[in-house]
Amino acid sequence: MGLTKLQSNSLSEAMVNAFMAMEIPAATTGENRRSRFVDGSAQIINLSKNQSAIQIEWTLTDSLGRAVENHKCRHNIGSKSWEHPDPKTLSPWVKAAAQQFSRRILGSRPGAELDRSTSLPRLHVWPVDGIDETRSATLKRAMERALKGQEFKVLKGLEGAALIIVGSASLGSAREGKQPIEINWSILNTKGKQVGKLDQRNSVAVSAVENSWKNLSSIISRNAAGGVSEIVSRLPPKSFPQAKKTRR
Repeated sequence: MGLTKLQSNSLSEAMVNAFMAMEIPAATTGENRRSRFVDGSAQIINLSKNQSAIQIEWTLTDSLGRAVENHKCRHNIGSKSWEHPDPKTLSPWVKAAAQQFSRRILGSRPGAELDRSTSLPRLHVWPVDGIDETRSATLKRAMERALKGQEFKVLKGLEGAALIIVGSASLGSAREGKQPIEINWSILNTKGKQVGKLDQRNSVAVSAVENSWKNLSSIISRNAAGGVSEIVSRLPPKSFPQAKKTRR
């Protein structure tokens, strides 16, 4: 970005915080196959002895690396305050770009475009493995709500379900206030055969894992549910035969 490492990191962190505030999963590290990326380039313009301006160009790219949205902005900066920038004080700089990009991101999610006139398979969400029972139950409930938000019928039991959503989570070792988290979602048919898979990898604040797991689970699940919706929409009907209705 043409900045010092501290300045670049602070701007990146501010952008991540802006997306997270809108409940859009974001991080400076980690990715999955459906990840979008925000790149920035900056130029410092000297206006006077103690006053400068920064011109920033943000670019949103899709999972294939194609630029889909662009945002330019300019902000005045003081030399002393810019030497040790803080992500919180930089939040006004990234707000407009984050809002612009969020509209593109949310509008392009599969759930926003998928034709729901067709019959969707009924789902059952299995308890999430790899984490403690409390966190597992919280993430399971969040995933059920997120899938319902995608207009799926989510069943409490296996009976009548055409597909089972199985999750496995792992928490890495914390470092510099961040903790890696990886969640693998498998979509199984009633015979136990995997018909789809979705992987999520990210690095989040340790405080979010320890104190805000419920909110974090909601963010994770909303993103995952969109991926499940996309995968299911591409499956041939024979992959998940619906339960036969019996006459009485």
